Amino acid sequence: MVNTIIQFIGGKIAQYRDRQKSFDYELAIGAIFKDEGSYLEEWLKFHHGVGVRHFYLYNDNSSDNYAEILAPWIDKGLVTLIPWAGKAQGPAYKHCIKHYRQKARWIAFIDLDEFLFSPGNDSLVEVLKGYPDVSAIFVYWVLFGSSGHQSRPAGSVIENYQQCLDKAGANADTFDHEDNDKGSGNYVSGWSRDGKSIVNPRHVRTYSPHRPKKLWVGEVLDENRHAIKQRQKDCQLTYHTLRINHYWSKSIDELTRKILRGSTCDKERPAGKLERYLARESMLNGTTDKTILALWERIKQRSK
Repeated sequence: MVNTIIQFIGGKIAQYRDRQKSFDYELAIGAIFKDEGSYLEEWLKFHHGVGVRHFYLYNDNSSDNYAEILAPWIDKGLVTLIPWAGKAQGPAYKHCIKHYRQKARWIAFIDLDEFLFSPGNDSLVEVLKGYPDVSAIFVYWVLFGSSGHQSRPAGSVIENYQQCLDKAGANADTFDHEDNDKGSGNYVSGWSRDGKSIVNPRHVRTYSPHRPKKLWVGEVLDENRHAIKQRQKDCQLTYHTLRINHYWSKSIDELTRKILRGSTCDKERPAGKLERYLARESMLNGTTDKTILALWERIKQRSK
């Protein structure tokens, strides 16, 4: 009964907040990072190029050159940098929603190895105009492997990693990515039917790393307005309108270091067993996918 009352009142407050007609930013991104300075510039440039106008970046005690990379973006008012040393991903997203929900019409929550875009439109903002009544849009990812790179190659992530798990393979994927006992160390990320979300932050009650757990109002829908349930195993992947290229492993050396270091976002997850991650990586190089390349070239040309 109490929860029903809280939900009712929270829903009314969310609807009241949503009466705001204009926002500082039509689309923002919330993300947590650690020691990813060498990848920040490309990631920021790409997403700014598809219409993201602000980045709420949570720094988990990085010790690399992130400050130097971010300084011009901060000076231009494009990045808000929040110290987040030793804290988890979930609380970062909760903080972002609570403090910035009236600043941005939409907030996408993605990681630094994920590139959100529309295959049919250079502007995510234009695409999102087709979903004014939706509380959260779940965007499936396409999983990219190492493309045969043992060590990190020079140049951009987008150009270097073009081998992925194709749609048919993703739909048929039976890889056991999640041991029921995460404490065993058998957990492997990168479920083919997963992704991330773009949300109306005023409607979000609680949030998981991939999608809202609870909304004050509305539903979590995919690009076709089909309802998304938690850990949905029988869904049919769809990314004609929105998709995320998830550069899951990058090079084998980088994947190895990441796994042996352990997760920086989930403090309860131990370092995964490397052989399971390498086995998963070997599945993610079955086809070449260049969908993002033409868009990336246009973004580079516009930014000259």
